[in-house]
Amino acid sequence: MARIAIVTGATGGIGAEFVREISSNAAYADIDEIWAVGRNRDRLESLRAASAKVVAVEADLAADGSSVIARRLEESAPDLRLLVNNAGTAYMGPFEKMGAGQVEGMCTVNCRSLASLTAESLPYMREGAGIVNVASAASFQPNPYLSLYSASKAFVRQLSRALAVELKDRGIVVTCACPGWVDTGMLPREKDGMKIRYPGMISPAQVARKALADNRKGMDMSVPSFFAQFCRLYSKWMPTKLVMTQWSRMIAKYVDS
Repeated sequence: MARIAIVTGATGGIGAEFVREISSNAAYADIDEIWAVGRNRDRLESLRAASAKVVAVEADLAADGSSVIARRLEESAPDLRLLVNNAGTAYMGPFEKMGAGQVEGMCTVNCRSLASLTAESLPYMREGAGIVNVASAASFQPNPYLSLYSASKAFVRQLSRALAVELKDRGIVVTCACPGWVDTGMLPREKDGMKIRYPGMISPAQVARKALADNRKGMDMSVPSFFAQFCRLYSKWMPTKLVMTQWSRMIAKYVDS
């Protein structure tokens, strides 16, 4: 029975770093295969070329790609040691400018596919296995102009923390990673010639390393930077309307009205 890890959204940014960290970290030396899930075959092949453990799984989670993974699980019946739900989409701007398809796509990838894949994976997990769900510091509060993204990541955080309690008796650790700004291609760099500033931005590698380390420690939350920790505490103790007003003033110059 092969011991495997699954990483969604593996073709770049945080997902690729999860694959690299699992491949190289001695803590995961017993893992035989890393199923790297993504839409871009060329990037998947690059990951596979870098590590003999990587198995490329081409799937689009916006188009019910979780069923592709479910079929592979059923066919191979592996010992699933680690599931990393990293795939996600984002949009920064007025909600009313999102089309219905974009709204549906974000809800599907960020919420439904994550929950479905987790449910489909649990029968193949046993004591000592881990789940890492990538949410965001945006989940700590409502964020105008990131409204649906923030809501979807709040879903991920709430689901993760509840599952951490439900699965504790099975010896399965569920960790929710809540980074702040991360230096990936998802972030726009300029608006109308003006450079966009992202306070406290960290690298994808920092997110992946800390999330996996926190999962091994049995922690249900992983908040990988001072900025994200500040956002968590600030949104907890300050009035929500004040936090939203401050956020709106900061972000308004970077988004279309």
